[in-house]
Amino acid sequence: MRHILDEHGKIAYALVRPPGHHAQPGRADGYCFLNNGGLAAKLALDSGRTKVAVVDIDVHYGNGTAEGFYHTDSVLTISLHMKHGSWGPSHPQTGLVDEIGKGEDIGYNLNIPLPNGSGNAAYEYAMNELVVPAVEKFLPELMVFVVGQDSSAFDPNGRQCLTMDGYRKIGQIMRGMADRHCNGRILIVQEGGYHITYSAYCLHATLAGVLNLQAPLLDDPMAFYPDDEKHAMEAVDIMKKCFKESFPFLKDICHI
Repeated sequence: MRHILDEHGKIAYALVRPPGHHAQPGRADGYCFLNNGGLAAKLALDSGRTKVAVVDIDVHYGNGTAEGFYHTDSVLTISLHMKHGSWGPSHPQTGLVDEIGKGEDIGYNLNIPLPNGSGNAAYEYAMNELVVPAVEKFLPELMVFVVGQDSSAFDPNGRQCLTMDGYRKIGQIMRGMADRHCNGRILIVQEGGYHITYSAYCLHATLAGVLNLQAPLLDDPMAFYPDDEKHAMEAVDIMKKCFKESFPFLKDICHI
């Protein structure tokens, strides 16, 4: 983040381990001790930026990031994850659409719990129908892109079906939002990913998308894998209706 804030460049990728998006202000959680993306967003605010958008595509809910900014309207937190719910006292958050923030932050925490089996088409649809309109309304000065390769079709710890092409398209969408609203400023923060081989392919595709490379440099060995497109898109449409009714700053952008 300092690389971007000090104007050494507009795009940076942080290869951090362990991951961080489950770490909450008062506790560690889910193998996460420091919330890397959240700390980066806080540094941007402390450095004079007034609005930061965090978009998290790890297969699990970025509950720690949401918790850290649950009471402020300076950070828009968006998490696309499989619908997994709470997993105990250290992770009481459910990741469902009704966790929308409190106080000034009502409507600035957007959860997009996608059904198991969601793949490339579903994620692209959710990005274009929910994430892009929210970011365009919020008008951030800087984007934090939290990337987990555990949303891939072959991750042993997830149930989603993203392939390289899906990650590439998400990267392209993120870059487009950064160019339109943030003068191209985007920090990419590494999160989960437990298939040691295919995670590398998906990361490569994500960065290729963010960098707007015109042609894939690597062929996808798993490109044939199917996903449950219809079911996932129906879920996104239901969430659009919910967001329109529940999020004050989104009521005029989710056209049903």
